[in-house]
Formats: sequence, structure tokens, C-alpha cells
Amino acid sequence: MNWTGQLRNRNTIETKRLSELTTFRIGGPAEVVTLEDPMDLPEIIACEPKHFLGKGANLLVTDQQLQHPVVRLGSYFRRVERLQETDDFVLLRVGAAHDLALLIGRCCREGLGGIEGLAGVPATIGGALAMNAGTASHWLFDVIERVQVLLPNELEPRWFLRDECEPVYRSSGFPVGTFFIACELRLQRADRSELQTRAKAVKQKKAASQPLHAASAGCMFKNPRPDLAAGKLVQDLGLKGKRIGDAQISEVHGNFILNCGHAQAAEVAELVRFIRAQALHHGNIELHMEVQLWEINPSLFEPGGERA
Repeated sequence: MNWTGQLRNRNTIETKRLSELTTFRIGGPAEVVTLEDPMDLPEIIACEPKHFLGKGANLLVTDQQLQHPVVRLGSYFRRVERLQETDDFVLLRVGAAHDLALLIGRCCREGLGGIEGLAGVPATIGGALAMNAGTASHWLFDVIERVQVLLPNELEPRWFLRDECEPVYRSSGFPVGTFFIACELRLQRADRSELQTRAKAVKQKKAASQPLHAASAGCMFKNPRPDLAAGKLVQDLGLKGKRIGDAQISEVHGNFILNCGHAQAAEVAELVRFIRAQALHHGNIELHMEVQLWEINPSLFEPGGERA
């Protein structure tokens, strides 16, 4: 991509392997732009197509050279501002590049409740917004006042009130390709020690049931029904521990596929096909992927799809 000299002078542009920037530790080389100056946002917007990268979770990237540049947000987009304060709540504006775990820790220390239930989720604020991070009963959008986004095919960012958003399970409701810039959170004042205790308990529960320290993209599949977790389904099918190359279904949680060394995207795809085929054959259950794919043919992951 032939970026202008001004953009190159004010921002970082380098070639990096995406395996170094994703939690799955899978991905080929790409041109990575770290945007430090908001004045250069129009030039970034004008580049089509492109990928936006947060913390690199919930993502599986091709092993080949990426055809499109990857954009990361720099320090300007990690800012946190207090916009309004009352005896009951505080309104925070948070940039999309801010780390969710750091924000949760800060809010707990400052006695601001509402997002401690997301403790243990590996994401930036932008990534957490995109996938509406949370649990079956508690979502990030529960405490959202407004979000600032750049919609596909638009050149100017816009703010949307929470009532104008349509988040659902594992999705913000915005169209694919939406770029999250910032959000405003309405957080309730609460006892600091209680919030810290709650956040710690959430993290401990996750650590006991999920392979949090292994290389993975997080949960591979969406839960097929509210009363049926994908991990439980994989466990009941007797698939935990199944391995293809260096890609393995976790022994700890059936909805995690691990990179046990030098796993390739094709090995993950083959394992996903196998899981989905077993779910269809034995339970007539169709599993839908939660993980996003970058420059990989989705048909490779279908039960009867083509092979790499």
C-alpha cells in the first residue's frame, strides 16, 4: 500500500507476522499500520479493504501473506476521560484501543461497577464492543451510553446512543466492517472491595474451566442454544483431546482449540470440520463459528466443505 509521506512520518508502518499479534499464534506476514495521529484517520478510512486488529483474540488468520493492510490503534485511542459524575454514577469515555482488563482493574479500584463481570476476557474495548463481550446474562452493551463508530462505506465517524444499537449474543449488531473508535460507559458507584472480590471470583472461575494461558482464539463456536453450551456438546461427543497436527481440542474445555506448537490454519480448519460433522451426525446440531476468519475461505470450515 502506497501511504502518503505524512502518514508514514506520524505513524508506525512495518511488516510483521500476525502469529506474533494474535492469541492463536497463527498468521502470516502483513503490512501493519499503528495509527497514532487521529488526523490520519481519513487516509486509513480511504484504504479499502483493510483489517482492524485489537488484542488479536477471537481471530484465525491465513498462514499466507495477507493481501490487505492491518490497522492497529495507538496510544491516542487508549485514553480514558470522566465526562460526568454524580453520587450514583460516573460516565466514562474510553478509546477503542484501551485494554479491557486494565479498564476493569481501574474501575474496581475506583469503585465503579458494571463491567467487573467481564474479568478474564482478553480484548481491547473495540474488540469487546464488536463481539458484545460478556456472558449469557451480562453484556458490555448493558453499560453502554453511546458508541462512536465508522460504518462501512462512510468517511466520517458517528455516535450512536445505546437505544439506537441492536446488540445480540456475541455481536454488536453493527454491520461487518464497522470500525469502533470509542464508547461511553455509565458505571454505578459501588464498594471497591466488593467489586475487586467479584472480579477475582469471575477470573478464578474462568481459570478453573478454561485454558486461559494456552494459545487459542477463545471459544471457537457460538452456543447452539441457550440451554446447550458448545463446550458441553463437544465433551458429550467425546472429542476433547482430539488432535490434528498441532491443533488440538482442549482437554479442559471442549469449545477451545489450542495451538500446541506450530499449528497451521489448515489444521484448525480440518479440526473444525470434524467437530461440526460430528455434531450434525450425532445430534443434528449445526455449530456456527464465533471466531472471525481473515483471508481464509469459509468453505474450508464447513462439514462437507473443500479441503485446503
